[in-house]
Amino acid sequence: MNNAIPTPRQTYTIENTKEEIINALEYIANELPTYKLLDKNEKLNSLRIEITRGFQPQHLDVRFQDTDSDKTTFEIEVSKHTGGMTNDDSNLYAKKNLDECMGYLIKCLDGYKITEEDKKAVKKSQMTNVLIVGVIMVVFIWWIGSGIWW
Repeated sequence: MNNAIPTPRQTYTIENTKEEIINALEYIANELPTYKLLDKNEKLNSLRIEITRGFQPQHLDVRFQDTDSDKTTFEIEVSKHTGGMTNDDSNLYAKKNLDECMGYLIKCLDGYKITEEDKKAVKKSQMTNVLIVGVIMVVFIWWIGSGIWW
């Protein structure tokens, strides 16, 4: 039984050149500690960025489509590090990652520079997710080990 759900994807048209968008995405991937540029393929007009949020690293695949002198159309697809989306929780993280990345992209295209507070905020978000999962696992192991479930 396959319980995979479609990977979130969104198409954008922005009044910036493809080069400006690529430079901004590379800047974001280099500055934010939870982002990492994995691949830049000029022949396929694509970038792959990994975002680590807790135990669910995800990829943002950016594929450029139409460009003219002052507008660029591109699609961003979010996928799990291990493959397709399989539950609503993965989908929720995907939407958060997409919104966060686009928020930084738009701000950086307008000249915004990522601050230490931005870096701390994304790192804190990552640590919060790790702690929540850790607490749930400890409670689950304690519950199983205590034999209360019979």
